[in-house]
Amino acid sequence: MSYGVLTSKAGHLMVETTGGNGGSDTDAVLDRFQGAFGAAWVPGRLTLTSLHVNYVPSRSGPGVSMVDLNLRDITGVELSSGRVSKTIGLRTSRHVVHFRCLGAATVAHQVAGALDQLRKKHRSR
Repeated sequence: MSYGVLTSKAGHLMVETTGGNGGSDTDAVLDRFQGAFGAAWVPGRLTLTSLHVNYVPSRSGPGVSMVDLNLRDITGVELSSGRVSKTIGLRTSRHVVHFRCLGAATVAHQVAGALDQLRKKHRSR
């Protein structure tokens, strides 16, 4: 299995806390990101690999340089409707990561495919 880049896309990211129980390392990263940027849309670049979703903001806040979401911590992929740019929702146990970009349907499909591949790999073990 290759761990190279599957896709990379410029856009805006916002983190929403849903208040679920527990939490993973990914949720801790999202808490720090939300603490630095609040509920604002933050411009930057999202990169998908076969194991992670990374987001590098164009401008970094104190203590935040990059968001690294482990695919195994993502519980769902959603796509919202929109006229020009749609929004992808990546759910974890305590957050929804919203990513707004052009071509969001393709990116959402790629993330869902990477999740399926990762789950199939773990089931075969």
